[in-house]
Parts: sequence; structure tokens; C-alpha cells
Amino acid sequence: MKNNGMALGAVLAVFTGVGGFFIGQNNSSSAPPSDEESMNTKSSSASSLSSAKGGNERVGGYEPNLRGYELSKNPRASLELLLEELKQSPMAQMDFESLFSIWDMVQYLDADQLSQLVADLDGMGSGQEMMAVRMMLLNRWAAKDGPNAMKSILAQDKGMMRGIAAMGAVSGWMRAEPEQAYAWFKESGDELDLGGMVMSKEQVEGMYFAGLAKKDFEGAMAKLDGMERKTKQAVIRQLASSAVGDPEQQSQLLDYLKEGGDESLLKETRSTIVTSLAWQDPEGALAFIDSENLDPNRKEELVSQTVNMWQNSDPQSAVEYLEGEYRGNENAGEKISSAFGRWVGQNEVEAAEWLENQPENFKTDSVFRDAGGNLLEGNNYERASEWYGQILDDDVRATNYQQLHSRWEAEDPDAANQWVSGLPESEREQLLSPSVPAELIEETGLELSP
Repeated sequence: MKNNGMALGAVLAVFTGVGGFFIGQNNSSSAPPSDEESMNTKSSSASSLSSAKGGNERVGGYEPNLRGYELSKNPRASLELLLEELKQSPMAQMDFESLFSIWDMVQYLDADQLSQLVADLDGMGSGQEMMAVRMMLLNRWAAKDGPNAMKSILAQDKGMMRGIAAMGAVSGWMRAEPEQAYAWFKESGDELDLGGMVMSKEQVEGMYFAGLAKKDFEGAMAKLDGMERKTKQAVIRQLASSAVGDPEQQSQLLDYLKEGGDESLLKETRSTIVTSLAWQDPEGALAFIDSENLDPNRKEELVSQTVNMWQNSDPQSAVEYLEGEYRGNENAGEKISSAFGRWVGQNEVEAAEWLENQPENFKTDSVFRDAGGNLLEGNNYERASEWYGQILDDDVRATNYQQLHSRWEAEDPDAANQWVSGLPESEREQLLSPSVPAELIEETGLELSP
């Protein structure tokens, strides 16, 4: 089970929701119901492992997960059952239903039971999903017995695998007993030997202070002075993320950095705030940038950072924003080309209609190139050729035609050759015997076929 493939699977699971789910649970807000409470619920469907897949029955203000409770009565057999579900699932580590069933079950287990399951897990099979399951078990074990969970990791795991296991355990321990976890880390954290793989020691510090900031932002701020720079940097990054959505905290953090005169940390913090905002609220990110009275070059950097993220979620809105910023600018086409290309990839008709109504400074070779490139990525060869055909520079057009032909020919030689035969003779000759300057190939990011 100890290989880089599983490390990748675990990281994928964490960043696609599994890890976020168990890290975000409130371990103390509602304890699992007692046996008596659970058995008094309307749970006739929870009589066996195989039949315990029914929905929840609402009891007062609590919704017990009956399957999780039933599974917890025989943890070893239940885990084997759920792992078999994962193995049979075409989604593997992305099968959240099975993974969350495991998570539901482990809420009812005590530290000794969790310890035994972690020890048994290696004998239950292999696969990328196994590390995500192990992180779940370690997360709950550490929440109930952090010192022994960490002792197990130190004894069993090495290198990147140690970092991944520690990420699951530390997150659970930090949420359940933050002061105890932090005290252990300060005394024994060097034994983890994380080496920056998956999770650095500074990130563990940041995790602690992120939790502290949620309860006492000013108290967390008061601890910044005297920290080592790398630690301070990680903590400030966490504080910046915590402060997003709270203008008062945001101002407090920025004022602290401005008064301290550390331009590098201030620059990074602004970037962190912009990144945190841009995913969900790009207009808010732009408003923040405007409020900071930055020099023009730095402002343009942060605006580009915002737009680059914005165009991934809503390219049309990003293009319309850029239109307002660069109307009349001779470089307007270059400024909108990337976002416009994404828009074409999503809705070519609307994007083309918008471009048709724009002045000529928006209709540049870079715009036609990026539009064609996004269609090419979707294997829409005929439409890509239409956009590439509008490129005015002969050499740039030939470079993009060559890339298009190479991709198209590999998939459908007859259609690709038919397209070539319909080109004007001069373009056909240039395509079949290209002599495109190397600097143009580099500029467009394309490669000629051999």
C-alpha cells in the first residue's frame, strides 16, 4: 500500500472532497446516540449490514445515520464490506457514498477499535482508495487519542506516506483538542520529518492558528511577533484566508503588515486574499485590489490573477469585464484572448456574436488563435480551422494549421486530408512543407509534427 500512486489517490481524495469533509466535521457538536437512543429510533431497516443502506429517520433535532450505527457493531467485517463496495465501484476513490459510509461508521468507534482497524487495514487489500480510507481512520483515532495515533504513524510510515497519514491525523486532533495537539507538535513535531512533502511543519502551525483565529482573531494576531519567518509566513497565509469575508479582520491583518514594513509578506498576503476571493467573488477581489492603492504594475498583476481564475468559472463575465477595461486600448485583443478562448470553448455562438459587435482592436490574431485552440482541445477540428483561418499573419496561421492537422490526422486521416485539400494552394503547400520560424512556434506554444 505504500507507493506514490496511492499518495496521489489520497491527495486527490482530500482535495476533491473526502478530506475536506472529514476535516470540516464538528467533532463535538453532536455525539453519536447511545445504544438505547439508537435502538429506540424507527430502524427496522437496520437489521443487517446488507440491508442497512436506507435513509435517515429524523428523531427530534438529530438525524442518526442508521447504517453507520449498524456497521459499527462489527467494525472489521463492516470495513471489509465497504471496501468491497469501493473495489466494485467504477469510481473507486471518488465513490463518496461508500467512503462516507465508512466515515459514518467510524464516528461510533472508540480509540481502541480505531487503532485495531488501522492495524488491520494493510491486510484488507490495495488500491488508491485505501489511503483515503486510512486517513479517515487516523483522523477519527487522533481526535480520540492523538498521542497514540501519531505514535503509530511514526512507527509505520515514512517519507511522503508519513506526511499523508499525518495530514489525516493532525487535522482530526487539531479540531478535537487543538491545544494538546499543538503542544505535542511543538515538542515532538520534528519526528514527523515531513520535509515539505504533502504537508510542511509550517502548515501544521498554520492549521493551529487558523483554528485559533476562528475563535480569537486578535489573540492569534498577538502571537505573530517573534515567530520564525517561515512559520510566520504560513500562519499569515492562514489568517489571510480566515479574514476573507470579514473586512475588519482583513484590515487588521493588512495594517499589521504595513506597519511592520515587510513588503514581501504584505505582497503575498494580498495575493492570498485575492486568490481566496476570486474563486467565488471575482468582483469582490477586484474591489479589494482597487481599495489597496497599489502601483499600476502590481495592480495589473493582481487583476490578471483574478481574471485568470474568473475565466475558468465564468469566461463570459471575465471577457465583459476586460472589454470595459481595455476598450480603445491597442492591446485589447491580447488582453481578452485567453478568457475569450475559454468562452468559445463553452459557447461558441454567443462568443462569436459578441466579437462581431466589437471594434477592430479586439479582433486580433491572438483572439483567433486562442478561440481555435480551445475548440481544438475539444477535438472540434472543423470549427477550430474556421477560427485559425481568420489569423492574418501567414506564419502564425501555418503554425496553428500544422498543429490542427497533426491532431486531426491522428484521429481521422480521411477527414483531415479532405480539409487540407480544400485549402487555398498557397496555404496547402505551406502546411505540407512548413517553414515556420522557431520563435513563432515558441510564442504560440505549439509543436510541429515530425
